[in-house]
Amino acid sequence: MKKIIITTVVTLLLSSSLLANAKEKAQLASDMREMLSAVELIQKGGFYSTPKMMKDGVAKLKAKLAILESSDASKYLPDDKKQADKFANKRARMIEMYADDLVLSIDANNLDDALEDYTQIIRQCTSCHIRMRSY
Repeated sequence: MKKIIITTVVTLLLSSSLLANAKEKAQLASDMREMLSAVELIQKGGFYSTPKMMKDGVAKLKAKLAILESSDASKYLPDDKKQADKFANKRARMIEMYADDLVLSIDANNLDDALEDYTQIIRQCTSCHIRMRSY
């Protein structure tokens, strides 16, 4: 009887851990979709020369970056990729830096620099996705 109870408790603990892991992955996927939407808004604002739209996209992007920086990628990455969490956090900080600079460039009415900042944001995103998505 004692073995059955212990086995049941261990099984429940493991399954709740897996469920939490699945929830975290689902939340991350949702956050990534929102960041993609934000980047698309920045791009659309650039195409239509609408600085407010670009700034709105930056604000939306930065709101989700905080969540990305606080997540622990090692919880859902395979063992050989667990060290990539530091890499992901650095990419998030770089995206934030370029996003801030993009707003400064817009305020200075320098859309060429804003475009370069947008390109750097995309490079940071792509760099992280290339490394993380191989799992």
